[in-house]
Amino acid sequence: MFTPEEVSAWIAANVLDSEAWDKAKKPAVAVTQSERNLARWYPAIVLTVPMVAMQAIWELQGIDPALKYQKHNVKTVTDNGETVSYKDGARPAVAPDVHDMLGPTADELAEEEAASALQKQYGGCLL
Repeated sequence: MFTPEEVSAWIAANVLDSEAWDKAKKPAVAVTQSERNLARWYPAIVLTVPMVAMQAIWELQGIDPALKYQKHNVKTVTDNGETVSYKDGARPAVAPDVHDMLGPTADELAEEEAASALQKQYGGCLL
């Protein structure tokens, strides 16, 4: 849908912390993966370059070896005095900026709907 050049141009003009993108060995794959994931998480949304760019950076940052531990529920990693702690042992799949723009994913909405359905009471009264 979007080319790496389009995404790169947007990042160059709009993102200060673009180190993950700048060092990416496979930016085309990052764009494709970001588009695929966002389309799955937000099936009703028309994707834009900013959304794909922010998600691509987020996914590229996730390649960091320290963040890979998180997938295995490692709570804290210490290396040469540097400590990384993970809240609840999970890094969100959707980039925080994208999540702020688009809101809950389709899966999150389905979970909320299922939880609210369990809370409904049909008729009767408590004595």
